[in-house]
Amino acid sequence: MATQTITQPIPVKLSTNLTSEDVENSPDWLKEFHTKGWIVVPQVIPKEKALVYAKKGYEWLEGWNLGFDRNDPATRKTANLPFNVRGGLYNRYGIAHEQFVWDLKSEPGLIEKFEQLWGTRELLVSFDGLNLSIPEKERPETDQIFAPWPHVDQSPLHSGFDCVQGIVNLLPNGPDDGGLMVLDGSTKYYTELWEHFDYKKGENGWNSWAQQKVDEEMCQWLESKGCKWVKVCAEPGDLLLWDSRTIHYGAPPSSTNPRFASYVCYKPASMVSEETKTWFLEAFARKSNSTHDPANPLDRPRLPPEDHPTYAEALRRPLQEPVLSKRGRQLAGLDPY
Repeated sequence: MATQTITQPIPVKLSTNLTSEDVENSPDWLKEFHTKGWIVVPQVIPKEKALVYAKKGYEWLEGWNLGFDRNDPATRKTANLPFNVRGGLYNRYGIAHEQFVWDLKSEPGLIEKFEQLWGTRELLVSFDGLNLSIPEKERPETDQIFAPWPHVDQSPLHSGFDCVQGIVNLLPNGPDDGGLMVLDGSTKYYTELWEHFDYKKGENGWNSWAQQKVDEEMCQWLESKGCKWVKVCAEPGDLLLWDSRTIHYGAPPSSTNPRFASYVCYKPASMVSEETKTWFLEAFARKSNSTHDPANPLDRPRLPPEDHPTYAEALRRPLQEPVLSKRGRQLAGLDPY
């Protein structure tokens, strides 16, 4: 991979300690992010390069030799695709460690936005997966994958600003093409939401880990306060960012257009414990995927379920060894800053 130039971020404080003056001196996109909790930053990767990454995604799907052919709509069937969840979310097979995924996560224009957001270049990145949603004609609209699944990716027990999630969009993504749904305005009601619906937390309380489902009654309460569901549309190379306290979910395509996107989440190394940094080294060695937050990763198994047609081949396949740039190795936690 070509040598990459490291750019210096705009010198702002960590976003957890931002003052109104800090926000005022931030780029316009960052001001908007802090105002509403989500943003689309256009063309952090050139469109032509994003489409090349999408091509690599197609090649990965076809490489399992299950019968999927991007040029043949008749092959758009679950039986012809590797194991995934919710119609196209891939977090097995060590997909986070494919060469093209590491190349994408090492893109300077992408990293720069997280440097500006956090005010530091010393970042770690999650070993998160991809969304390669291929619309399937035989799926009825009543299929469970079409059901909304609103949630937050932060514990209700922690109401402060903590994590910013991201998606790099790889194919044109319009209103009916699946993708990120956000409940606009919900971020500012985060603390009030859990207090108002305290009776719903159950005998074990709210989740202590970084996710909590939000039911229909909760969403209706937020809508009564003026929050509105927004389907986030984007072009190839655009970066979608959202505060983990923003209620959201991923919708599958209702059109015939595929949705390809890479999940990205970078966080200051100073916010990651030494124990977790050791986990990064071990996870990279065994080529495990992780959940979104580099400071609180959960390990995703490399192999699919044993009854899946790809299990035997996945078991036989040697672990891929991507070649990382110096910056990529730092982001992966392999080399110190």
